Amino acid sequence: MRAITETVQHAVCTAGADDRHGNASKTWAAPVPVGVYAFDPGSTSEPREPGLNRVIVEPTVYLPPDVVFAPDDRVTARGKVYEVEGDTREWRHTDGTLRGNVATLRRADG
Repeated sequence: MRAITETVQHAVCTAGADDRHGNASKTWAAPVPVGVYAFDPGSTSEPREPGLNRVIVEPTVYLPPDVVFAPDDRVTARGKVYEVEGDTREWRHTDGTLRGNVATLRRADG
């Protein structure tokens, strides 16, 4: 069994009231602490779109088997707020044993 190495804050996303265009707004529940196996700061990129000056950061977080994040949930790790990108994936050993889960996070600055 792996050891918990740090704690992140997880806020679940829920659909809120419709905005003036009929789209559901997003709201987030109060964050709760979640122990994680590891936080990989990941990669950064700078899209080369005219008129934009931003940096995109995409870290990965390794979770215990019973922890699952949903798309658009928010995670605060090491003082930065990220959104969960896509679905949480199962992390299985070569013998098929579930060892944990993996989630990709995303933050765009600028």
